Amino acid sequence: MLSEGFELLEKYGIKIPKYWINEVPLHSNFPLVIKADLNHKTDLGAVKLNIQNYSELKKYYEEFRKKFNTDIIIQEQVIGEFNEVIIGIKYDKIFGDICLIGIGGIYTELLKDFIILSLPFDINILERRLKDLKLYPMLNGFRNRPKVNINLLYENIMKLYELYKKEKLLEIEVNPLLINEKESYAVDIRFVKQ
Repeated sequence: MLSEGFELLEKYGIKIPKYWINEVPLHSNFPLVIKADLNHKTDLGAVKLNIQNYSELKKYYEEFRKKFNTDIIIQEQVIGEFNEVIIGIKYDKIFGDICLIGIGGIYTELLKDFIILSLPFDINILERRLKDLKLYPMLNGFRNRPKVNINLLYENIMKLYELYKKEKLLEIEVNPLLINEKESYAVDIRFVKQ
């Protein structure tokens, strides 16, 4: 499902790191990330970051092939200082299409720090409502962390909403979207088709 998800993200103009599916690239930039195409990868030991060389990559690839009965994805690791944001979109019987936005990555379920907005919404609403997050200061440069570019975040949300609508999905989630003041990358996606 990740490979199809990455193709959809690319189709709608959402940046993703370079990736390979079920193959070990001979020419790539290190460090790399390897992961099995599963939900809750971290809990299952199905993701390995900071792979620094080809022999290490080959070792983990063979280990993952034996351990997990699914696609194995290798990605170029995004280098730099980024915030991790979750964006989820689905249909709600009462409110219609809704968007969850919050602190993303492996701590999403632990922190449960998110907002929910009815779609579509404008950038001013996003900017105002982000301040409702408990950890909003992290997204706004707390202790020299990178600030989130609100325009870029909004652009990613609207592209994801377009993808959701045009592909007739029941739900879609990017977690995490790595984002700072200059750039963003969707590094993981899950979705449910109608």
